[in-house]
Amino acid sequence: MSDIIKNYEKYAEYTKKKNWKAICELNNIKIDSFGTKKELKVLADFLEEEEIVFALTSGIMKQTETSNAFDWGVNTWLVVLTSERFLFLDSAMLTKSVDTQSIRHDRVQAVSASQGWVLGKIQVDLGARTVVIDNCRKATVSVIADLANKWLRTLQNSNANQSNSSGDTTNNSQLDELEKLANLHSIGALTDDEFSAAKAKILNSM
Repeated sequence: MSDIIKNYEKYAEYTKKKNWKAICELNNIKIDSFGTKKELKVLADFLEEEEIVFALTSGIMKQTETSNAFDWGVNTWLVVLTSERFLFLDSAMLTKSVDTQSIRHDRVQAVSASQGWVLGKIQVDLGARTVVIDNCRKATVSVIADLANKWLRTLQNSNANQSNSSGDTTNNSQLDELEKLANLHSIGALTDDEFSAAKAKILNSM
């Protein structure tokens, strides 16, 4: 059982209490609030209903078209790994506006981390492009990458199991239909041609 599943209820509890420090401690790292104290204060306002925070850190991302107009160059963002997505928050320096961006997990191919002497980097591979969060606290990057990849595998396995379950249900239903047809044919309610045509139709759909 992965750590993210084992601690799922605790992550949910701490998210509900907005206890970001406890979430970091659950991951055996210290909370990284460098340049993101304003973002941490409003993080809960940007979470969806039932969304759970697994990990967070601060990092540098280049400006985008939606970056705060009063900031220049690179911005320090709060980087949040949740049960639904990667969430990025950036509060403007001179106003109360908050820039928010997110990447849904179904778009993510993989997450990697690299560490330097002091700082680290997180790379979110989207296939067509890679989102890079630089200048993160060294200890946080491997934790976030590890948790993200474990959660992605959990989601993929869950989706695969649901697909298999759906397929099994469909096959069972079709087998029931074949049995009914055979019974109708045996009592003479269906002619040979009618039975063969109906059976072929069901078999072709399986």
